[in-house]
Amino acid sequence: MARVTRSKPKPKEATPEPPVSTVKPLPSSASNPPKLFVLPKDASPDARIVTLENPANGAPSRYFFCPQEGFYEFTRIVAPKKECRSWLITGEESEEQEQEENRIGAGYITKSADLFVATPIDLLFLLLPALAPKTAKDTKQHFLALDDYLDKLYASSRHWRPLTSQHSSLKTTIEKKLRATCDTVDAGDETMYRLSNDKLLAILIKKAERMVKHGLPPSLEERFIKTALEVPVMNIKREDSSLSTISISEESTENDSQVSTTTTAESQTSISTAITTPDTSTDSSPKSALSTPPQIPHLLRLRTSLSYLSTSYLPPSLHAPVTTHAHTSPTFTPLATHLSALASLRTEAAALRSISDNMSRKRAIEEDDDRVFEREEKKRKKEEEEKKKKSEGRAVKQLKKVDTSGMKKMSSFFVKVAKKT
Repeated sequence: MARVTRSKPKPKEATPEPPVSTVKPLPSSASNPPKLFVLPKDASPDARIVTLENPANGAPSRYFFCPQEGFYEFTRIVAPKKECRSWLITGEESEEQEQEENRIGAGYITKSADLFVATPIDLLFLLLPALAPKTAKDTKQHFLALDDYLDKLYASSRHWRPLTSQHSSLKTTIEKKLRATCDTVDAGDETMYRLSNDKLLAILIKKAERMVKHGLPPSLEERFIKTALEVPVMNIKREDSSLSTISISEESTENDSQVSTTTTAESQTSISTAITTPDTSTDSSPKSALSTPPQIPHLLRLRTSLSYLSTSYLPPSLHAPVTTHAHTSPTFTPLATHLSALASLRTEAAALRSISDNMSRKRAIEEDDDRVFEREEKKRKKEEEEKKKKSEGRAVKQLKKVDTSGMKKMSSFFVKVAKKT
């Protein structure tokens, strides 16, 4: 008898281990990512970034200080939101790192492509929070010494004291700015200072003239210059148009009297009414009632630049005094006169436009009344027909369905028979 043997089961194949990844994971985003700044090229090695009080809103802001070049403010340039932009920031590599092969330098990728550009700012604007009154109601100001104003600056920011102590030229520059902006009084060997609105306005006008000389941005030019100086068109030719006409006539003949009307009412008289708009101009082309003198656009650009400087760099307590002095200044008197004339013309044009709109609206209302009357008449007839159909009985409805084409009418049986001759 043959011997039966069993084969041994095959050993299970060992599952291969997954390869170990050599790619380093990306680090998590930083809570305070680095920012990209464009600083002056010839800045001193002692230059630094300091925190000072913003003159416009009083909030702590960053400024770049160079002992040789002065102060700089940071202007933020933001990329459009619709476009995804970012910055790749890397540092300078040493010679040993450059000799290594297949090496990628360490860097950082910013999430947003914001750029901070350092632009010069006048030291006077940074001093104004100490020179200006705390509120607009404080009309009385006292003469104070230079050290008193420096104490106010030290209280506003802790960076002012080390700046003035380490750089003696900064304290001298501050004193020069005070002499140019303030009224002075000599009290013994010491000079006392108080802010002068007239001197401040003269300095701001010079800065505004420099802005106008280089040209305003197109957006400001379109919104504040071109739109503000547009002269409204006053004379517009209108065509004669009839608003409503009603005519009722009567026709009669010798044989019969038949009255025909052209409207829904019957009458024996003829009524004709016509309302027309008069022609307000004899010329076919519109004309403007006021011309702009050549010096007006320059004055308006100057006042727009002055308003921008006041809003961006002056404390809130100085807005009203500077604006009042600017409006009452003889320099802007022709501009105020021209703008008031434009305002009166715009008011007159709006009144004429309102009258025209009312006449057009009246014409539309009268036309709508005729249409409403026709719709109501059709609706009334339709309701009468539906009411008549509902009042009919079942027998009448069935008789209407009978074919009566070969039948005689009932009235034919009651016709009087002609007499036989």
